[in-house]
Amino acid sequence: MEINMALFKKNKKNVAEEESVKKDDALRDDISKAYDDIMTNGLPNENEEKKESEKKPEPAGGVSFETEVFKSKIKQFREKKTQETLLDVIKMLPGREFLLPSVSNMKEPFEKADGKIKLKKGAAFNPALLTSKDNKVFLPIFTDEQSMKQKSPSGVILKFKFEQCVSIVYDEKNPVWAVVINPFTENMIIGDDLLKMVFKPKKKEN
Repeated sequence: MEINMALFKKNKKNVAEEESVKKDDALRDDISKAYDDIMTNGLPNENEEKKESEKKPEPAGGVSFETEVFKSKIKQFREKKTQETLLDVIKMLPGREFLLPSVSNMKEPFEKADGKIKLKKGAAFNPALLTSKDNKVFLPIFTDEQSMKQKSPSGVILKFKFEQCVSIVYDEKNPVWAVVINPFTENMIIGDDLLKMVFKPKKKEN
């Protein structure tokens, strides 16, 4: 995948309709089965999942045991794409925090004032994006800094919950078609069709 870090620029509505049907064929059958299963059994309670993760010790390398388990679930799915392995990954996504490299609206977003480094007025950071050779745009999210491999373009790493990452994909002003988890290692792509099935877009309040 050719990497091109960029700000949100294009409007998804302007992309040809035919692009919406060019999804990952390997996931297509599992998506419909997974949706039925999830709607029947429900997703795990976020508080219960948090309590469970708090029981796990932090290894010397800085990557939590629970994160390693999550990455192993992705690896299992990559090796054997079935309804069961897909659900194992999906059920661990709600409430999970991810790291996102960022780009700034300023070349130098920080300044030194009174002997301290401060953020300049008006400076902002947006998640960096990946663009494939066929011009599809992905939102890269990472489980840990070790998986990032490259430095954040702005020098700032954002921390978002998965639901916040999903909202970026749902925003029609953004060109993002999918979330990609650990693109340089596990490289699991979750398209907007699956996201909308499992993580329903929230209705805007009047």
